[in-house]
Amino acid sequence: IAALAGGTATSADVLEIPATGGFFQGTTANATADYNAGCDQGGQPDKGAPEQLLKITLPAQKRMILDMLGSSYSTLLDVRKGPDCPGTEVPLACAVGYYAQRSFLDLTLDAGAYFIQIDGFAGVSGPWFLDVRVVDP
Repeated sequence: IAALAGGTATSADVLEIPATGGFFQGTTANATADYNAGCDQGGQPDKGAPEQLLKITLPAQKRMILDMLGSSYSTLLDVRKGPDCPGTEVPLACAVGYYAQRSFLDLTLDAGAYFIQIDGFAGVSGPWFLDVRVVDP
């Protein structure tokens, strides 16, 4: 388990995820709001809720499953394509989890660098968990 304690979501603070995936945890409660997300609720202040960024570099096309089950708040998970931080939102790769199941994405992504934005829906923040599974498509 790798932990990301909090703070800003700037490029200098990005936690690297191994290309094989893993289980991660952190909190956005003491983070800052630096980036918008396409699937957030309308009418939010600019940049929405506080978030944290993680980065994964895929050596080839892979299927990536992202699951935030166990997080304590209504999560928002947004995958962005690099190489530059924070990247550009990948179409259909933003998910909100308002219920106990939390955010979940099952994506097939080409080789390259991706940033995973751990965020909150409608301005909320708190402790989160993220299970990242990377397999061949």
